[in-house]
Amino acid sequence: MTNPGVFTISLDFELYWGTRDHRSLDDYGANILGGREAIPRILALFEEFEVHATWAVVGSLCFQGPSELAENLPPVLPRYTDRRLEPFDALSHLTERERAYYFAPELVELVHRTPHQEIGSHTFSHYYCLERGQTAEMFRSDLEAMRKTTQQKLRTEPKSLVFPRNQFTSRYLELCASSGIQAYRGNQHSWVYEPRNGDDESLARRAVRLVDSYVNLTGHHGHELPSLAAGSPIDVRASRFLRPYSRRLRFLEPLRLARIRADLRHAARKGLLYHLWWHPDNFGTRTDENLAFLRRVLECYRTLASERGMKSLNMSEAADHARARGRAGSDRHAA
Repeated sequence: MTNPGVFTISLDFELYWGTRDHRSLDDYGANILGGREAIPRILALFEEFEVHATWAVVGSLCFQGPSELAENLPPVLPRYTDRRLEPFDALSHLTERERAYYFAPELVELVHRTPHQEIGSHTFSHYYCLERGQTAEMFRSDLEAMRKTTQQKLRTEPKSLVFPRNQFTSRYLELCASSGIQAYRGNQHSWVYEPRNGDDESLARRAVRLVDSYVNLTGHHGHELPSLAAGSPIDVRASRFLRPYSRRLRFLEPLRLARIRADLRHAARKGLLYHLWWHPDNFGTRTDENLAFLRRVLECYRTLASERGMKSLNMSEAADHARARGRAGSDRHAA
């Protein structure tokens, strides 16, 4: 008998920490502020459809402002060959008006209080694991600062991690495990989704990823959950980025929805995991259109849950589910 499929959602909750090196506030600030307004509405949809989701939070946004953050910085700060990537140099120049672009402790608390929502790690500083100049010791220090922050602010520790910019490297998994991480979001199996640093990214790869959002170029990306040895983080691999509504491409919206629905149905039929992800600021403009699209996706999930037993699990729950299946398989084999 086929195992029921699993539907996982994760959101990269980063505010301006995630775009400050390549987008100006004049250019992208409306998305950040609009994303803040969208978060309670996303949570309301999740409650309505009983969706379990992981919110991968940048630790720095958990503080009230730059002064409190400065008192809680990692002892070993991240340093990159490209100095534009270094996160804390501009702290002393932040104005009160700019606080909302960097800090949102009240929204993190709201997510934490909402049923079935997991506070995961997007690292403390939006750390780039593949950029030149950074080291394992810097990453270790960043992870520990993240764990300390969630302990103090939320009385919890992150069990799931999303690598910023999807810059995944297996070299750092042992460090993740030692910091309490039990699940991480790996990248899709395709050359267009392989992890790269900023210098190695190409317009061709981006173009293929755009087209793949509307037309099936690379497959459905449903995944078997691996069952690894105890103590090793489980790869709750990504399936699809929920690309935001585009007025310019609005005539392609039926294709975008059909693409995701077909992916979900394939995962439910084959007993696979389907992992959808995006950023709250992707809903920061055209919020009504984006939420209406998300509702249609969740309606498809609810139908599959009713008809095929598909489950909604956040990342740490999906990892627990994989380990339980692995233990059950081992027990059957031993018997």
